[in-house]
Amino acid sequence: MSFDGLLMHQLINELETKLVGGRIDKIHQPEKDELTIQIRNQSTHYNLFVSVDASIPYFTLTSQKKENPGTPPMFCMLMRKHLVGGKILSISQHDFERVLIVEIESRNELGDFEAKKLYVEIMGKHSNIILTKADDIIVESIKRITPDMSRVRSVLPGLRYELIPTTKKMPDENWLYLLKDMKETTLLYKAIYGSLQGFSPLISNYLLRKIGVPNDLTLEKTDQDTLIRLKNAVDALNAQVLASQSKGYIFNDKDSHHRYFYFLEEAYDDMEPVSYEFISEAIDAFYAQSNKSLKIHQRTVDLKKNIAQRIERSRTKLGKLELELYNAENSDHYKICGELILANIHNMVKGTNSIDAMNYYLDPPETITVDLDVRLDPSQNAQRYFKKYNKAKIALHELKIQIRETLNEIEYLENILTHLNNSEDSKTIDEIREELAEQGIIKNRNIVKGKKSNKKQDFKHFYSTGGFEILVGKSNTQNDQLTTKVASNKDVWLHTKTIPGSHVIIRTEGQEVDDVTLEEAALIAAYYSKARESSNVPVDYTLVKHVTKPSGAKPGMVIYVQYKTIFVTPDYEIVKTLSRKE
Repeated sequence: MSFDGLLMHQLINELETKLVGGRIDKIHQPEKDELTIQIRNQSTHYNLFVSVDASIPYFTLTSQKKENPGTPPMFCMLMRKHLVGGKILSISQHDFERVLIVEIESRNELGDFEAKKLYVEIMGKHSNIILTKADDIIVESIKRITPDMSRVRSVLPGLRYELIPTTKKMPDENWLYLLKDMKETTLLYKAIYGSLQGFSPLISNYLLRKIGVPNDLTLEKTDQDTLIRLKNAVDALNAQVLASQSKGYIFNDKDSHHRYFYFLEEAYDDMEPVSYEFISEAIDAFYAQSNKSLKIHQRTVDLKKNIAQRIERSRTKLGKLELELYNAENSDHYKICGELILANIHNMVKGTNSIDAMNYYLDPPETITVDLDVRLDPSQNAQRYFKKYNKAKIALHELKIQIRETLNEIEYLENILTHLNNSEDSKTIDEIREELAEQGIIKNRNIVKGKKSNKKQDFKHFYSTGGFEILVGKSNTQNDQLTTKVASNKDVWLHTKTIPGSHVIIRTEGQEVDDVTLEEAALIAAYYSKARESSNVPVDYTLVKHVTKPSGAKPGMVIYVQYKTIFVTPDYEIVKTLSRKE
């Protein structure tokens, strides 16, 4: 991983320069495994962000603004109680282990100064934030570890904090002897990070490249000369790490996507490095989108699964209804069978299981076989067919209604799924969750049935190159609000043709909309739809006055007339340039 002990050493040097001597102003806990600590030092405010999510554990100074819950979690409240107003005495690292140690002096309940320690462990699924007293007695942790969860170490209030035990050594003159205890078939690059504190596969491969050794070399094939050159390379890197504070680098692939970050410009020889003045800036920029995307995924994964299952059930139901409709539409056969029985009743006796009769309704007439119930007489068999015919006729009307309702349900659920897939913030997700609760699709104890939210809708805002404001709904509720309450009759309404997506409004202010603005708005509509990754997406557009919401329709469902269609291919870069800077 990029966030190894060597990078942490460089980052901690930077934090030490900026944060030591500062005072803690605010503490927030945006997510259950995140913490933001606002620190004021020499008239400058810094936000120290810590994530101990098993997928992306890291810490850095951040400029990103995170949404905070209305009610702070208990851990956040406890951190505020012990640390707000406190002075940061020191910031350090235990050897090259991935452990940040922040010593803080704050007042206790009696008003006396008291030292505390904040340990931040960046260790994959074992990552944690632990607050202790000066003597390392644990006050609380963001993740409690019980003996049942780990036989190696428990993390509980009242216990003494202990580092996770390791057999690795610091990169000093004695570390090479550890290699002798490893299997001869062990790859050299694995032996390096397996024996040295702070080293990762990344830095091991980097060192082998520096000395011209392939990464598939095993210990048994490593000669003494290679070990000497490796030792010199490790010593040189160690001296570089200890001597100076490095810049930060983000490494992009051929498509300019962020792939990795590190403090060595040559860390990845096959990627283009982008330089940042500080390591914290590089880390913040790297994780800005990935952390946000991960949290949104975590908040929506259960909803998406629920909706996808409902769509599948509705489609199965639709298939059965369509089969029943087909049978009902062919119900004239029952009527003909009944009439043929009556026409031949003088030749029939009770107990016959079928008759062959000439069907004069066909052109030319053909002989068909009519099945009979041996328990019924001819007249009763005829009535049985007439009843089937009448029942099918009644069912025909009801089936068409049920099919229409099921299609509407599928369309609505696919719209919900599209909004969840395209959601970019927690507020939108909460709004969708509230809508689903109101529709009875999910249970939510916080929703009062029949009570409508009065929250101001936060639409996405864009501006066309021609200066027209473009608004986009981020959920079905917002789509309704935007189209029926916010937009005027002279505004232009857009939506992907027969494809789930957002309502898009061009605010015309009574002016004529130019073709470029229309195409840009169509691009936005296609991007915020299920067809985001498609090409030549059809987008319908019309005036708002031609859009109506049927009585009793589900949120976001409308009908429209007098429309035209434009075909566009969604392009994120174009949409990004049109986005209003919040």
